[in-house]
Amino acid sequence: MIVVSDAGPVIHLSLVRLLRLLPALYQRVLIPDLVYREIVVDGDTLPGSAELREATWTDVVSHDPGAPLFQLLRAQLDPGEAAAISLAAERKPAVVLSDDRAARLTAEQLGLTVRGTLGILIEAKRRGEIAAVAPIVTELREQGVWLSDTLVLRVLEEAGERGPGS
Repeated sequence: MIVVSDAGPVIHLSLVRLLRLLPALYQRVLIPDLVYREIVVDGDTLPGSAELREATWTDVVSHDPGAPLFQLLRAQLDPGEAAAISLAAERKPAVVLSDDRAARLTAEQLGLTVRGTLGILIEAKRRGEIAAVAPIVTELREQGVWLSDTLVLRVLEEAGERGPGS
C-alpha cells in the first residue's frame, strides 16, 4: 500500500517512538518536499526530525508550487498539508496520512481516503505490530497531543479495547 503523509502523523508517532510503524504497515511512504523541510530542516528539533532525515523507507517528492490544486489548497491549508493533498490527488495513493481536521475534510472532499495517527495505531494493532492502543493514546496525551474524549472512546472501541456503551 502506498501512502502520502503530512507532518502530523510523523511527528506524533515519533513522540511515542513508533515511527517504525509506517514502513511496517505501508509499502511506500511518500513525503512531500515541503513536509520533509518542515520536519527535518525548519523543525530540526521536532520529534521525528532525525528519524526522517535517516529514513530509507520514504520517498521525498517535489511539489509544483504553481500547480492549480496546490494554489487552491494553499489558500485554506498550511503548505505541507496542501502539498500532501495535492500529491495524493496526483498519485492516487491508497491513503493520505493526516491529523489536521481541515486537511482531512479537504482530502475527503477530493475523494481521498484519510487515516490519522489513531487510525494508524488501530491498523498496527490489527496487524500485530503493537499489543494495545490505549497506552499509546495515554502517552500521546501526556506528550501534549490533544485528543477529544469522544474520539478516544471511539478509537478504543474500534480497537476492541472498550465495549460499546462502556
